[in-house]
Amino acid sequence: MFGKHANPDQDLEKQVLDALKKVNDPELHRSIVEIGMVKNLAVKEGKVSFDILLTTTACPLKAQIQKEATDAAYTVPGVKDVHANISGETLAPKVPKKTPIPGIKNIIAVSSGKGGVGKTTVSVNLACALQKRGAAVGILDADIYGPNVPLMMGLKNAVISEKTPEGKMKPPENYNIKVMSMAFLVKDEQPVVWRGPLLDRVIRQFFNDTGWGELDYLIVDLPPGTGDAQLTIIEAVPLQGAVIVTTPQDVAILDSKKGLSMFKNAGIPVLGVIENMSYYLCTHCDEKSYLFGQGGGAELSRLLEVPFLGEVPMNPEVRQYADEGKPIVIADPDSVQAEAFMNIAHQLTTTICEMGVNELLAATPV
Repeated sequence: MFGKHANPDQDLEKQVLDALKKVNDPELHRSIVEIGMVKNLAVKEGKVSFDILLTTTACPLKAQIQKEATDAAYTVPGVKDVHANISGETLAPKVPKKTPIPGIKNIIAVSSGKGGVGKTTVSVNLACALQKRGAAVGILDADIYGPNVPLMMGLKNAVISEKTPEGKMKPPENYNIKVMSMAFLVKDEQPVVWRGPLLDRVIRQFFNDTGWGELDYLIVDLPPGTGDAQLTIIEAVPLQGAVIVTTPQDVAILDSKKGLSMFKNAGIPVLGVIENMSYYLCTHCDEKSYLFGQGGGAELSRLLEVPFLGEVPMNPEVRQYADEGKPIVIADPDSVQAEAFMNIAHQLTTTICEMGVNELLAATPV
Protein backbone atom coordinates (compact mmCIF):
# COMPACT_ATOMS: atom_id res chain seq x y z
CA MET A 1 0.00 0.00 0.00
CA PHE A 2 2.82 2.38 0.90
CA GLY A 3 5.99 2.93 -1.07
CA LYS A 4 9.36 1.59 0.03
CA HIS A 5 10.19 4.71 2.04
CA ALA A 6 6.64 5.67 3.00
CA ASN A 7 5.80 6.10 6.67
CA PRO A 8 2.14 5.39 7.62
CA ASP A 9 2.35 7.66 10.67
CA GLN A 10 3.66 10.58 8.58
CA ASP A 11 0.90 10.12 6.04
CA LEU A 12 -1.72 10.02 8.78
CA GLU A 13 -0.19 13.09 10.42
CA LYS A 14 -0.58 15.05 7.18
CA GLN A 15 -4.22 13.99 6.91
CA VAL A 16 -4.91 15.02 10.51
CA LEU A 17 -3.30 18.41 9.90
CA ASP A 18 -5.48 18.89 6.82
CA ALA A 19 -8.53 18.04 8.91
CA LEU A 20 -7.54 20.52 11.61
CA LYS A 21 -7.20 23.26 8.98
CA LYS A 22 -10.98 23.12 8.65
CA VAL A 23 -11.46 24.05 12.32
CA ASN A 24 -11.87 27.79 12.81
CA ASP A 25 -11.43 29.86 15.93
CA PRO A 26 -15.10 30.81 16.55
CA GLU A 27 -14.22 34.44 17.33
CA LEU A 28 -11.35 35.17 14.98
CA HIS A 29 -12.95 33.17 12.12
CA ARG A 30 -9.60 31.82 10.98
CA SER A 31 -8.23 28.31 10.83
CA ILE A 32 -6.53 27.25 14.06
CA VAL A 33 -3.69 25.89 11.91
CA GLU A 34 -3.35 29.10 9.89
CA ILE A 35 -2.92 31.24 13.01
CA GLY A 36 -0.47 28.84 14.61
CA MET A 37 -2.64 27.47 17.41
CA VAL A 38 -1.82 23.81 16.69
CA LYS A 39 1.49 22.72 18.18
CA ASN A 40 3.42 19.45 18.65
CA LEU A 41 1.26 17.29 16.41
CA ALA A 42 2.33 13.65 16.70
CA VAL A 43 0.94 10.37 15.37
CA LYS A 44 1.99 6.88 16.38
CA GLU A 45 0.14 3.75 15.37
CA GLY A 46 -3.14 5.61 14.96
CA LYS A 47 -2.86 7.51 18.23
CA VAL A 48 -2.92 11.30 17.71
CA SER A 49 -1.80 13.98 20.11
CA PHE A 50 -1.41 17.73 19.70
CA ASP A 51 -1.47 20.95 21.69
CA ILE A 52 -3.84 23.85 21.05
CA LEU A 53 -2.32 27.14 22.16
CA LEU A 54 -5.09 29.71 22.45
CA THR A 55 -4.42 33.35 21.65
CA THR A 56 -5.52 34.46 25.12
CA THR A 57 -5.66 32.85 28.54
CA ALA A 58 -9.05 34.56 28.93
CA CYS A 59 -10.74 32.63 26.12
CA PRO A 60 -14.28 31.58 27.16
CA LEU A 61 -14.62 29.04 24.33
CA LYS A 62 -11.81 26.65 25.25
CA ALA A 63 -14.03 23.60 25.51
CA GLN A 64 -15.71 24.29 22.16
CA ILE A 65 -12.40 24.64 20.31
CA GLN A 66 -10.98 21.52 21.96
CA LYS A 67 -14.05 19.45 21.05
CA GLU A 68 -14.17 20.64 17.43
CA ALA A 69 -10.46 19.91 16.95
CA THR A 70 -10.79 16.47 18.53
CA ASP A 71 -13.83 15.63 16.40
CA ALA A 72 -12.01 16.78 13.26
CA ALA A 73 -9.06 14.51 13.98
CA TYR A 74 -11.39 11.53 14.49
CA THR A 75 -12.82 12.01 10.98
CA VAL A 76 -9.52 10.82 9.49
CA PRO A 77 -9.62 7.09 8.64
CA GLY A 78 -7.12 5.16 10.70
CA VAL A 79 -7.20 7.46 13.74
CA LYS A 80 -7.88 5.34 16.84
CA ASP A 81 -7.38 7.80 19.66
CA VAL A 82 -7.05 11.61 19.96
CA HIS A 83 -5.61 13.62 22.82
CA ALA A 84 -5.85 17.41 22.43
CA ASN A 85 -4.21 19.41 25.21
CA ILE A 86 -5.46 23.00 25.38
CA SER A 87 -3.78 25.99 26.99
CA GLY A 88 -3.48 29.72 26.43
CA GLU A 89 -0.86 32.36 25.93
CA THR A 90 -2.07 35.92 25.63
CA LEU A 91 -0.87 37.69 22.51
CA ALA A 92 0.93 41.00 22.91
CA PRO A 93 0.77 42.99 19.67
CA LYS A 94 3.74 45.32 19.27
CA VAL A 95 3.22 49.00 20.04
CA PRO A 96 5.13 51.07 17.47
CA LYS A 97 8.05 53.17 18.76
CA LYS A 98 7.53 52.09 22.38
CA THR A 99 9.64 49.80 24.55
CA PRO A 100 7.60 47.09 26.27
CA ILE A 101 7.51 47.01 30.06
CA PRO A 102 9.05 43.67 31.07
CA GLY A 103 6.44 41.11 32.05
CA ILE A 104 3.40 43.13 30.95
CA LYS A 105 1.82 42.01 27.69
CA ASN A 106 -1.05 44.44 27.18
CA ILE A 107 -1.70 47.83 28.79
CA ILE A 108 -5.25 49.16 28.45
CA ALA A 109 -6.18 52.71 29.49
CA VAL A 110 -9.70 53.35 30.80
CA SER A 111 -10.62 56.97 30.22
CA SER A 112 -13.52 59.38 30.55
CA GLY A 113 -13.98 62.92 29.35
CA LYS A 114 -15.53 64.00 32.66
CA GLY A 115 -15.92 62.83 36.22
CA GLY A 116 -18.96 61.09 37.62
CA VAL A 117 -19.48 58.55 34.86
CA GLY A 118 -18.29 55.55 36.88
CA LYS A 119 -14.93 55.12 35.16
CA THR A 120 -13.21 53.58 38.19
CA THR A 121 -16.15 51.23 38.71
CA VAL A 122 -15.71 50.10 35.12
CA SER A 123 -11.93 49.72 35.58
CA VAL A 124 -12.10 47.46 38.63
CA ASN A 125 -14.94 45.33 37.27
CA LEU A 126 -13.25 44.98 33.90
CA ALA A 127 -10.07 43.82 35.68
CA CYS A 128 -12.06 41.33 37.77
CA ALA A 129 -13.87 40.03 34.68
CA LEU A 130 -10.57 39.44 32.88
CA GLN A 131 -9.17 37.66 35.92
CA LYS A 132 -12.24 35.44 36.18
CA ARG A 133 -11.68 34.44 32.57
CA GLY A 134 -8.24 33.15 33.52
CA ALA A 135 -5.96 36.11 32.76
CA ALA A 136 -3.21 37.51 34.98
CA VAL A 137 -4.29 41.09 35.69
CA GLY A 138 -3.12 44.24 37.43
CA ILE A 139 -4.62 47.71 37.95
CA LEU A 140 -2.67 50.94 38.05
CA ASP A 141 -4.56 53.82 39.64
CA ALA A 142 -3.26 56.79 37.67
CA ASP A 143 -5.56 59.27 39.39
CA ILE A 144 -2.87 60.66 41.68
CA TYR A 145 -5.03 63.43 43.18
CA GLY A 146 -8.15 61.35 43.84
CA PRO A 147 -7.26 57.63 43.96
CA ASN A 148 -10.30 55.42 44.51
CA VAL A 149 -9.21 52.04 43.17
CA PRO A 150 -7.97 50.70 46.55
CA LEU A 151 -11.34 51.39 48.19
CA MET A 152 -13.25 49.56 45.46
CA MET A 153 -10.77 46.67 45.45
CA GLY A 154 -11.01 46.06 49.20
CA LEU A 155 -7.51 47.45 49.82
CA LYS A 156 -8.41 50.67 51.63
CA ASN A 157 -5.95 50.10 54.49
CA ALA A 158 -3.16 48.56 52.44
CA VAL A 159 0.31 50.11 52.32
CA ILE A 160 3.51 49.45 50.40
CA SER A 161 5.68 47.74 52.99
CA GLU A 162 7.65 45.16 51.05
CA LYS A 163 9.92 44.97 48.05
CA THR A 164 10.34 42.19 45.53
CA PRO A 165 13.65 40.30 45.24
CA GLU A 166 14.48 42.69 42.38
CA GLY A 167 14.09 45.67 44.72
CA LYS A 168 10.81 46.92 43.28
CA MET A 169 7.68 47.92 45.18
CA LYS A 170 5.50 44.91 45.91
CA PRO A 171 1.91 45.85 44.97
CA PRO A 172 -0.95 44.89 47.30
CA GLU A 173 -3.23 42.22 45.91
CA ASN A 174 -6.87 41.23 46.22
CA TYR A 175 -9.11 38.98 44.13
CA ASN A 176 -5.83 37.74 42.55
CA ILE A 177 -5.30 41.21 41.03
CA LYS A 178 -2.24 43.33 41.74
CA VAL A 179 -2.92 47.00 42.45
CA MET A 180 -0.73 50.10 42.59
CA SER A 181 -2.06 53.47 43.75
CA MET A 182 -0.95 56.71 45.34
CA ALA A 183 -3.38 55.86 48.15
CA PHE A 184 -0.89 53.23 49.36
CA LEU A 185 1.80 55.88 49.87
CA VAL A 186 -0.06 58.75 51.60
CA LYS A 187 -2.58 58.96 54.43
CA ASP A 188 -6.27 59.37 53.64
CA GLU A 189 -6.38 62.96 54.87
CA GLN A 190 -3.12 63.98 53.20
CA PRO A 191 -3.70 65.94 49.96
CA VAL A 192 -1.38 65.53 46.99
CA VAL A 193 -0.49 69.01 45.78
CA TRP A 194 1.96 68.53 42.92
CA ARG A 195 2.82 70.27 39.71
CA GLY A 196 3.02 68.44 36.40
CA PRO A 197 6.71 67.39 36.38
CA LEU A 198 6.45 65.58 39.72
CA LEU A 199 3.22 63.91 38.63
CA ASP A 200 4.97 62.77 35.46
CA ARG A 201 7.84 61.22 37.42
CA VAL A 202 5.61 59.36 39.88
CA ILE A 203 3.42 57.85 37.15
CA ARG A 204 6.52 56.60 35.33
CA GLN A 205 7.77 55.08 38.58
CA PHE A 206 4.46 53.30 39.12
CA PHE A 207 4.88 51.58 35.77
CA ASN A 208 8.57 50.80 35.95
CA ASP A 209 9.36 50.44 39.67
CA THR A 210 6.44 48.19 40.64
CA GLY A 211 6.96 44.44 40.82
CA TRP A 212 4.11 43.56 38.51
CA GLY A 213 5.47 40.13 37.62
CA GLU A 214 3.92 38.49 34.57
CA LEU A 215 0.64 40.12 33.53
CA ASP A 216 -1.60 39.45 30.54
CA TYR A 217 -3.39 42.78 31.05
CA LEU A 218 -2.63 45.91 33.06
CA ILE A 219 -5.70 48.13 33.39
CA VAL A 220 -4.85 51.82 33.87
CA ASP A 221 -7.56 53.84 35.56
CA LEU A 222 -6.98 57.38 34.28
CA PRO A 223 -8.21 60.55 35.95
CA PRO A 224 -11.06 62.34 34.14
CA GLY A 225 -10.29 64.71 31.30
CA THR A 226 -7.21 65.23 29.14
CA GLY A 227 -4.51 66.50 31.49
CA ASP A 228 -0.94 65.80 32.55
CA ALA A 229 -1.49 62.17 33.59
CA GLN A 230 -2.95 61.29 30.21
CA LEU A 231 -0.11 62.99 28.35
CA THR A 232 2.54 61.21 30.41
CA ILE A 233 1.00 57.80 29.80
CA ILE A 234 0.49 58.43 26.09
CA GLU A 235 4.12 59.52 25.70
CA ALA A 236 5.87 57.04 27.98
CA VAL A 237 3.85 53.82 28.00
CA PRO A 238 3.24 51.20 25.27
CA LEU A 239 -0.55 51.39 25.36
CA GLN A 240 -2.27 48.62 23.47
CA GLY A 241 -5.35 50.80 23.33
CA ALA A 242 -7.89 52.84 25.25
CA VAL A 243 -11.46 52.32 26.38
CA ILE A 244 -13.77 55.33 26.70
CA VAL A 245 -16.40 55.33 29.45
CA THR A 246 -19.43 57.59 29.09
CA THR A 247 -23.03 57.92 30.18
CA PRO A 248 -25.98 58.61 27.84
CA GLN A 249 -26.07 62.32 28.77
CA ASP A 250 -25.20 64.83 26.05
CA VAL A 251 -22.59 66.57 28.20
CA ALA A 252 -20.81 63.28 28.89
CA ILE A 253 -20.89 62.36 25.21
CA LEU A 254 -19.43 65.77 24.28
CA ASP A 255 -16.53 65.38 26.72
CA SER A 256 -15.96 61.78 25.63
CA LYS A 257 -15.40 62.97 22.07
CA LYS A 258 -12.47 65.07 23.30
CA GLY A 259 -10.87 62.14 25.08
CA LEU A 260 -11.39 59.87 22.12
CA SER A 261 -9.82 62.44 19.79
CA MET A 262 -6.83 62.73 22.14
CA PHE A 263 -6.02 59.04 21.77
CA LYS A 264 -6.67 58.95 18.04
CA ASN A 265 -4.42 61.96 17.45
CA ALA A 266 -1.67 60.19 19.40
CA GLY A 267 -2.01 57.10 17.20
CA ILE A 268 -3.40 54.93 20.02
CA PRO A 269 -6.23 52.57 19.03
CA VAL A 270 -9.56 53.19 20.72
CA LEU A 271 -10.74 49.69 21.57
CA GLY A 272 -14.29 50.80 22.18
CA VAL A 273 -16.88 52.80 24.09
CA ILE A 274 -18.65 51.60 27.23
CA GLU A 275 -21.92 53.28 28.21
CA ASN A 276 -22.26 53.14 31.99
CA MET A 277 -25.47 53.85 33.93
CA SER A 278 -27.40 53.24 30.73
CA TYR A 279 -30.72 52.61 32.42
CA TYR A 280 -32.28 51.56 35.69
CA LEU A 281 -33.69 48.04 35.67
CA CYS A 282 -36.60 47.64 38.07
CA THR A 283 -36.01 44.64 40.31
CA HIS A 284 -39.76 43.96 40.55
CA CYS A 285 -41.03 44.30 36.99
CA ASP A 286 -37.81 44.30 34.87
CA GLU A 287 -38.88 47.58 33.27
CA LYS A 288 -36.06 49.76 31.97
CA SER A 289 -36.03 53.45 32.92
CA TYR A 290 -33.64 55.59 30.89
CA LEU A 291 -32.88 58.28 33.46
CA PHE A 292 -30.07 59.99 31.51
CA GLY A 293 -31.29 59.53 27.96
CA GLN A 294 -30.89 56.58 25.63
CA GLY A 295 -28.42 55.39 23.01
CA GLY A 296 -25.77 58.08 23.45
CA GLY A 297 -22.84 55.67 23.72
CA ALA A 298 -23.87 53.67 20.68
CA GLU A 299 -24.34 56.86 18.67
CA LEU A 300 -20.89 58.12 19.74
CA SER A 301 -19.37 54.85 18.58
CA ARG A 302 -21.15 55.08 15.24
CA LEU A 303 -20.17 58.68 14.58
CA LEU A 304 -16.52 58.17 15.49
CA GLU A 305 -16.26 54.69 13.95
CA VAL A 306 -15.09 52.79 17.03
CA PRO A 307 -16.61 49.64 18.52
CA PHE A 308 -19.47 49.87 21.00
CA LEU A 309 -18.60 47.46 23.77
CA GLY A 310 -21.92 47.54 25.57
CA GLU A 311 -24.27 49.05 28.13
CA VAL A 312 -23.98 48.65 31.89
CA PRO A 313 -27.29 49.28 33.68
CA MET A 314 -27.61 51.15 36.96
CA ASN A 315 -28.07 49.40 40.28
CA PRO A 316 -27.66 50.88 43.77
CA GLU A 317 -25.94 47.66 44.79
CA VAL A 318 -23.02 48.44 42.46
CA ARG A 319 -22.23 51.54 44.53
CA GLN A 320 -22.88 49.73 47.80
CA TYR A 321 -20.60 46.85 46.95
CA ALA A 322 -17.93 49.26 45.67
CA ASP A 323 -17.92 51.09 49.01
CA GLU A 324 -17.46 47.71 50.69
CA GLY A 325 -14.51 46.87 48.46
CA LYS A 326 -16.38 44.27 46.41
CA PRO A 327 -16.72 44.84 42.65
CA ILE A 328 -20.10 43.65 41.39
CA VAL A 329 -18.42 41.00 39.23
CA ILE A 330 -17.16 39.43 42.46
CA ALA A 331 -20.03 40.26 44.83
CA ASP A 332 -22.93 39.27 42.56
CA PRO A 333 -21.63 37.36 39.54
CA ASP A 334 -25.14 36.46 38.38
CA SER A 335 -26.32 40.08 38.18
CA VAL A 336 -27.10 41.85 34.91
CA GLN A 337 -24.24 44.27 35.61
CA ALA A 338 -21.71 41.49 36.15
CA GLU A 339 -22.84 39.80 32.96
CA ALA A 340 -22.36 43.08 31.07
CA PHE A 341 -18.79 43.42 32.35
CA MET A 342 -17.98 39.80 31.47
CA ASN A 343 -19.25 40.39 27.92
CA ILE A 344 -17.19 43.58 27.62
CA ALA A 345 -14.07 41.73 28.79
CA HIS A 346 -14.78 39.07 26.17
CA GLN A 347 -15.02 41.67 23.40
CA LEU A 348 -11.82 43.38 24.50
CA THR A 349 -9.78 40.19 24.52
CA THR A 350 -11.15 39.25 21.11
CA THR A 351 -10.19 42.65 19.67
CA ILE A 352 -6.65 42.42 21.03
CA CYS A 353 -6.33 38.85 19.76
CA GLU A 354 -7.39 40.00 16.29
CA MET A 355 -4.71 42.69 16.40
CA GLY A 356 -2.10 40.12 17.38
CA VAL A 357 -3.17 37.55 14.80
CA ASN A 358 -3.17 40.12 11.99
CA GLU A 359 0.33 41.13 13.03
CA LEU A 360 1.51 37.50 12.99
CA LEU A 361 -0.04 36.80 9.60
CA ALA A 362 1.44 39.98 8.13
CA ALA A 363 4.88 38.87 9.28
CA THR A 364 4.48 35.32 7.90
CA PRO A 365 5.94 34.81 4.41
CA VAL A 366 3.37 33.79 1.82
